[in-house]
Amino acid sequence: MITARRLLHLRTLVEHGNFGRAANVLNISQPALSKSIQALEGELGVPLLERNRGTVILTSFGEMVLERGKLLLNAEEDLRREIDLLAGCGGGSLRVALGPFPSVISGSLAIARLSARYPKLRVTVHVAGWREVAQQVLSRTVDLGIAEIGDLADEEALATEPVGRHRGYLFCRPDHPLMRLGPVSWAQALAFPWVGTRVPARIAAQFPGPLDAAGSIDPANGDFVPAVNLDLSMHVLDLLVNSDALAVGCLKMFDADLLAGRIAILPMTGAQHHANYGFIYLKARSLAPSALAFMSEIRAVEAEVVAPMEATIAKHFALSGQSGSPGG
Repeated sequence: MITARRLLHLRTLVEHGNFGRAANVLNISQPALSKSIQALEGELGVPLLERNRGTVILTSFGEMVLERGKLLLNAEEDLRREIDLLAGCGGGSLRVALGPFPSVISGSLAIARLSARYPKLRVTVHVAGWREVAQQVLSRTVDLGIAEIGDLADEEALATEPVGRHRGYLFCRPDHPLMRLGPVSWAQALAFPWVGTRVPARIAAQFPGPLDAAGSIDPANGDFVPAVNLDLSMHVLDLLVNSDALAVGCLKMFDADLLAGRIAILPMTGAQHHANYGFIYLKARSLAPSALAFMSEIRAVEAEVVAPMEATIAKHFALSGQSGSPGG
């Protein structure tokens, strides 16, 4: 029998490339997954996959089945969402995608609070580059995204709502060569490798040329892509303390390391730049109570973090002996 479950097994297998990884994602045994695919092929009477040295590739029949199967899978997902809408947050699931900045500033704490309020709610979280977050919302991989929204005005299928506007800084080790110069220009900073997530075109357009060692401009969209492009901040400290790299980020990413003196904010002249992120969701799809509850938690955390971050800045400059503001 052709079921949504078997179609989901086929889709997951193709996404992950082999039976072992797909079985782990689906939380079933590899033999059970293989049996499910064989049953689907037997029901249809045609081969759906080519198996070659542990990898799988769709046949032309498989491509057609997976394409048509999207309608059935989307219908089942929408049905489950409607049930969740009726049931509220007492159960069900929530899938969210977070960009690098919101994941650190408010995402983790908001998820913790949501889980504490609704312990039966199953939450799946993806942290990805901010452009990927919008794509995950469009493809229905997630129910809600929180990421940079400055470039999404032309996406007619998406609704956006601003939620966080936080100042961006450049961070480095305390004995970095630029720290001896006092406030430095953007041109001076661009002479060193940058580490971090891609910078939106609206900000990159203001950088003086040439970009030098810092990174490059993506010709497809005008984004600035750092020399070391990372969407997670967990390894940035090692890069900073062992090189002349500069990390682009927000205070919340490095507040403990700043106060401990392991890294410093690079004093800058010139324009200030801000992250401009918000909620991203499909216009034609109702938000479940779990998504609305999560959005409420995000707003609350965002309101709470502003004053502590300002205090961190003041304390950092008092401890480091620098005077004034870190930027223009």
